[in-house]
Amino acid sequence: MKPSTWAETVSSKRADQTSTTGRWRRGPSIGMLARHREKTLLEITNPSLKNTVRQHFASLGEDAPTWTEIHGMLCALAAGPQGDDDSRVDYAHELEMPVPDEVASALNQLRQRLVTQLLSGETVNLPCLLDPYQEEDGQDLASWCAGFMTGVFVNESLWYEHDEETVVNLLLPFILISGLDEDEELDALWENTQVVRQMALGIPELIEELFLCFHGPDEGGESQGTSE
Repeated sequence: MKPSTWAETVSSKRADQTSTTGRWRRGPSIGMLARHREKTLLEITNPSLKNTVRQHFASLGEDAPTWTEIHGMLCALAAGPQGDDDSRVDYAHELEMPVPDEVASALNQLRQRLVTQLLSGETVNLPCLLDPYQEEDGQDLASWCAGFMTGVFVNESLWYEHDEETVVNLLLPFILISGLDEDEELDALWENTQVVRQMALGIPELIEELFLCFHGPDEGGESQGTSE
């Protein structure tokens, strides 16, 4: 239950600074999906975006995030609350390493791809096994969860602004599996392998739950990625 070097140095640093909702049964309008899909079609079908991101961070050495960790971060940015300047994430600041404009643009487009998936009710497939006890530095579920929490820390206060208890409960599996929070109760829970494995298998659904928590019709705003 140990995050990779990058996740440990970035995510745990920010974790030190801070301390089940019902499903949205009604889907987004057809018009909303059509407009958003038209806007992001090229991004969704462009395989070079992922390669642009992978190649850049691979060139930075072993201390840079892996694609698995980046994917986790992008999932959090797609599912979480939208701040006033959320569309302009300073990736260089958040990742604490150089991020050229081309790579930042690719990250934003990949994030919009995830938003589109969540809007249409499609399950987000993780680039790793849903096995919390597999250890493969930078490529395992713990690394993905650490990346997800890095995305949470971008606008952490907004995550807990309206329904802190619900969000805390939904984020528990991500925090537990990431290994970023050294807590005796979490350590004890980690020993219950059956429960932890069930949590891990439910992570794709939890991403959707979080998205609906922040972007369902009862939240009083349009989902991110639908504005022109």
